[in-house]
Amino acid sequence: MRIGCRPLSIGGLVVGMAIWLAACEGGKSIDPTATDDGLAIAWTTGNSIVCMGTSLTFGYGSGCKMLPRPTNCDADSAYPALLQERLRLPVVNLGVPLSTSGDGLGRLGKAFEHDPALVILEFGGNDLIRGIGVETARTHMVAMIEEIQRRGVEVALLSFLHPDMIALTPPGHRLGRDVDAGLAYHQMLTDLADEYGLPIADYILEGVWWEAELMYDDVHPNGRGYLRMEENIFRGLEAVFQASGMIQ
Repeated sequence: MRIGCRPLSIGGLVVGMAIWLAACEGGKSIDPTATDDGLAIAWTTGNSIVCMGTSLTFGYGSGCKMLPRPTNCDADSAYPALLQERLRLPVVNLGVPLSTSGDGLGRLGKAFEHDPALVILEFGGNDLIRGIGVETARTHMVAMIEEIQRRGVEVALLSFLHPDMIALTPPGHRLGRDVDAGLAYHQMLTDLADEYGLPIADYILEGVWWEAELMYDDVHPNGRGYLRMEENIFRGLEAVFQASGMIQ
């Protein structure tokens, strides 16, 4: 649902005009509580969007985020920085390379230091690579989701793994050796989205995976690839951003 600014009734005009003016900017509401759309996220000026995850959230392979680190470089094409350009809330990047879902759970407290209205979780790839069982990862994800929700904050999920990646993966790649586990991780995340009613971008590397001009290495996009990955994430979560009046 698109949220618009509607004039107040005559009876409430004097009392409510200041509130209405504060809530409307350029003809758009910045108060998503004005809608009954179930997708809307209530937020205020002090809130942020916090992105927690792995090297894909950190942005490894993009701009300056590579090894060896380029000199005189301040570019950042990690998806949180790109998403920030679209939205009216600050987007905080708490991605840490090599993180598993257990690591994310251990660092969850850092997310609340930024007064989030929404926390976006991207975990699973490193769990798979390290041979962590999908049920263990699910336990960690459930703990994060429930703690975030307990604090009155909304949650969205991102999935790096997707069935469509399998046919595009070259022989000998580590993902090709763990097809069944990879599919189980994707199913686990989509099932959690259904169970908890969460928005999910379920194929963040669509159009990026194993496109030579878009990949930095055998797992991470390059700067151009992260541009497309951010498009996938934005498209997957756009209904939530739109319903919440977050889009610039």
